[in-house]
Amino acid sequence: MGTYAYVKGGFAGEDLPGVHEALPYLISNINRELGLDDPARPFVDMRGKRVVVLGGGDTGMDCNRTAIRQGAAGVTCTYRRDEDNMPGSRRDYKNSREEGVEFLFNRQPVEIVGSDRVEGVKLVQTRLGPPGPRGRRVPEVVPGTEETIEADAVIIAFGFCRARRTGSRSSASPCTGTAGCGCRPAPRARFQTTNPKVFAGGDMVRGSDLVVTAVAEGARRRRGY
Repeated sequence: MGTYAYVKGGFAGEDLPGVHEALPYLISNINRELGLDDPARPFVDMRGKRVVVLGGGDTGMDCNRTAIRQGAAGVTCTYRRDEDNMPGSRRDYKNSREEGVEFLFNRQPVEIVGSDRVEGVKLVQTRLGPPGPRGRRVPEVVPGTEETIEADAVIIAFGFCRARRTGSRSSASPCTGTAGCGCRPAPRARFQTTNPKVFAGGDMVRGSDLVVTAVAEGARRRRGY
């Protein structure tokens, strides 16, 4: 079932025309490739546009390469930590660079600039501070380092809210409440929830992760281990 709520930056300009959330953007492209018509997700074309992708995870890498393939005039990917701490696939990162994507590391967006539509993204430089509660070093803003880069389109690829088990925001599917179960394993059997007839794995248990992780846990449950 996955985690459904997008992580947003909470800064000004996120609702401007020309700002797109990563998953709807990617789905609209796949629908076009498959010849599917989905009025709820109209095709988003980046041809000829200066595109800025916010986020350095796997979804961000997908957005980088999709925009390049659509014929974007240029793609810039920003990430608030350094290159070594970027969570995205090393292969996709390498391929993104080979295909012409520019990366700006240690940059944190603070505003999407524009009046009637996107005109740019205001960034500040960051440095890595001490580790936070999850063990990763926390980016700290460097005062006086604001800069604005021009953009015709912005794709927000910050990821998704993690499930309740991680202690942060929850985006559980409503069907879990209907089934009368929580998204935590019960001790009787692996992947079993508090409803003995319902089993769960993937994002609903561990928090936002890759689809292949959920598939693997489903396969393990089917085999009984």
